Amino acid sequence: MRLKTARALCVLLALWAGAAAWAAQYRLQVGQMNQVPVGIDVRNAETLCNVEIRVDGGPPFQQRVRAPEFMAWLVLTPVQSGPVLVTWRGVFYRNERDELVNPCPTQGQTRFMAGPGNADLQQDWRAWWASQDPAQTQCMQKVLSLWSIKTDWLDRRDPEPALPGKLLARSQSQCERFVQIKTPWGAEPMASHSCTWRGLKTRCEGYYTPAGGKGPRLNYEQALAMHLSGTPLQAGHAESVAAQQARARAAKAAADKALAEENARVEAFKQALAEQKAREEAQRLAQQQAAEEERQKKIKAAEQREREWLENRPWLVRKLSRVQPKPLEEEQAQSEPGKKQP
Repeated sequence: MRLKTARALCVLLALWAGAAAWAAQYRLQVGQMNQVPVGIDVRNAETLCNVEIRVDGGPPFQQRVRAPEFMAWLVLTPVQSGPVLVTWRGVFYRNERDELVNPCPTQGQTRFMAGPGNADLQQDWRAWWASQDPAQTQCMQKVLSLWSIKTDWLDRRDPEPALPGKLLARSQSQCERFVQIKTPWGAEPMASHSCTWRGLKTRCEGYYTPAGGKGPRLNYEQALAMHLSGTPLQAGHAESVAAQQARARAAKAAADKALAEENARVEAFKQALAEQKAREEAQRLAQQQAAEEERQKKIKAAEQREREWLENRPWLVRKLSRVQPKPLEEEQAQSEPGKKQP
């Protein structure tokens, strides 16, 4: 069993008055060091005073306790099961600087029970939490956590009037008021609940603010702390960052999809245009090749006709065709008798 410093409980003792009655005290584990608080009842104007404490008749020791909590923290190590009695009374104390500390105007006692285990306590707490309203359970557990009160070794059936019982009573009454604050999230989780925000169905995150709406937005723990200090609160909500990011991602995905579809249409058009041009070019080349083939065919046909005509000519025509005319230079040379032939 381990508790934090008494400073976490500084405002509690001032709020004890009017709290519902609870009987609860810590159980000590045999053979283990147990750090437990003891509330010293000081009702005058002292801010620092001294008490002498005895544990089960052992040697006395002294502690200085301060307002407003007047809390004494003890480390107890019981050696056997059974009751452990703690008594105290106010005595003067002179410190090392020769300063005199007044005695606390108090005298009292409390009793702890020591045992080997706590399984029954944990089972009892589970049953009790299950019997409570979920919102009340959540609130009380959070308040006790803020006050560093652990229920693992706390016996709520122990009739001994002690500090833990007063803190339990205070947490219960405070939470009964806290859960009455109207919240826009209702029974849904505060951190993420369905809502309509600016006409849009989305997810919202809840928060608390001081009554009137002026002040910072508070989370659950911060709101409980302010509630415990007596600050009136109200609840509100706004679209969560996660929902905003999700919507932004969805919008970006839609824009990316639309852009991809548009790019696909453009590419498809370009592809179709290129295919059309390719078909036209292929058609032109095919026509050009067909025309060339037709021209070559005509040339071959003409050549064939010419060969046939040459082969079928009359004999005299073929004979005469072999007589070749003299070149022009020879005719001129023959017409000039005095010119020597080369």
